[in-house]
Amino acid sequence: MEEKYDPYRFESSGFAFLLDRENVGRLKGMADFENQEEPALAEQFLRQRAEAWAETLADAGSAPTEIAVRVDPHQRKAHLVRGSTIVVSADI
Repeated sequence: MEEKYDPYRFESSGFAFLLDRENVGRLKGMADFENQEEPALAEQFLRQRAEAWAETLADAGSAPTEIAVRVDPHQRKAHLVRGSTIVVSADI
């Protein structure tokens, strides 16, 4: 049976950004991140981007909420998802 892990979480301006282990694995597959280990990779990735993402979401009129971060290594994008809807796509 596969273990269930809580996603990494970082809060900024009322938004909570969540990065699960599957998406951390996608990050680790990218050349910029391949030599980094958990949890440092996930925590640093979120910490370095959360403030800008929160500002972008607020500017777009989004109320503070939980936002899942989905990594697309092929496009080098982080898709910020609320529910099942991509709210913003940001360059990595």
